[in-house]
Amino acid sequence: MNFTLTALAESLAAYLAPVLPGVQMLEDPAQQGVQPPCMFIQQRGESRITALPGGYFQRTIPLDLTYLQEYNLSDLRQRYNAAAETLDFCMDTFPYSDGSGETKLLRAYDRTADIDDEVLHYKFELRVFVEKPVETVKMQTQTVNQKVDT
Repeated sequence: MNFTLTALAESLAAYLAPVLPGVQMLEDPAQQGVQPPCMFIQQRGESRITALPGGYFQRTIPLDLTYLQEYNLSDLRQRYNAAAETLDFCMDTFPYSDGSGETKLLRAYDRTADIDDEVLHYKFELRVFVEKPVETVKMQTQTVNQKVDT
């Protein structure tokens, strides 16, 4: 199974659609013509890779789900608080698929929510165990033609 941020955004969009109805999920905040309510995922800070025994690595990725509603709503803060609470209840683990048909559960660590500049930021970390693909040399056969004198 391959891990990509595009597949992560698609997996989160499919998972969150029933709990945040009507919210459009985007991979990138720079998409034009998007109408609120919408949510997009961004990597915040730098990811870290830690070597583990056996040729495995732990990739730690800090992420931010940014949720936007119409500005100047009288109940905007209450809407953001309700969305943050909804995310708290469902973001402990969520299904991830890379499109191959296989699904794995990912755990969200260090989840926090804060509202600033009239935007909800739901921040969390993923800690994904990965393995670097290795090019292996397949077993080869060799034919030896020797004449044996008797």
